[in-house]
Amino acid sequence: MKKLIYSLLFLLLSVSIFADNQIDLIQQDAISSYNDKDYQTALEKFSLLENEGIINADLYYNIGNCYFRINEVGRSILYFKKAIKVRSDHSAARRNLEYALTFTIDKQESDDQSVIRSFWLRAFDSISINLLAIITLIIFSIIIMFICLMIIYYKNREKTVPIFITTIFIFLFSVFFIISILKWQEFNKTDEAVLLSTSAIGYSGPGEDFTRVFTIHEGMIFTIEKSEDNWSLIKLENGLGGWINKDTYVKIDLN
Repeated sequence: MKKLIYSLLFLLLSVSIFADNQIDLIQQDAISSYNDKDYQTALEKFSLLENEGIINADLYYNIGNCYFRINEVGRSILYFKKAIKVRSDHSAARRNLEYALTFTIDKQESDDQSVIRSFWLRAFDSISINLLAIITLIIFSIIIMFICLMIIYYKNREKTVPIFITTIFIFLFSVFFIISILKWQEFNKTDEAVLLSTSAIGYSGPGEDFTRVFTIHEGMIFTIEKSEDNWSLIKLENGLGGWINKDTYVKIDLN
């Protein structure tokens, strides 16, 4: 029985190592094709990894670069957004996203953000969800340590200082815990999309018989508010809303 278990474990380990080696080989081939400026081949190889269910910020970043090189700006924006969704602190993806947006027809940057809001967004984006989890866990451990210290060492002593320090760490824990929740919600958000069609007309209702409200172009990022049949009600960054055809966009989704 033990021999059978060991054999199965060895087989699973061998399969895992083989799969990892295959992934590494495909990635190396894709990078080599990209460096040789064979962007279509590089895209096909990177896409093989994506089709294997790999969720990785660098992979999405590389796919975004390939799409940009073959002049599919809309899809490049989609994948740069995916990379940032996985790792909000991916500076290269954020930089390339900003650059790709300069090639879109529609302006997508808000000039009326306050200094405080701009600072908050930059700080929020600069911290990854993994780093937040580590910081939150460390602060929680420190709180537990101080509570144990008060129970054991300060049992019959003045507790003003340790209580004060513990209160500070509880406050910090609350702040980072809330930010972690916001990050998690951002990661799981599925209502954001990118227009991939050359253009799309927004109507006042779900159909072409309604009044035209706006026209948007490839690469436009927007929020989906609700869907009805083959139409979706979207909201643009400037607050304008309208119904567009579902076939014109793709959600920024990791599934």
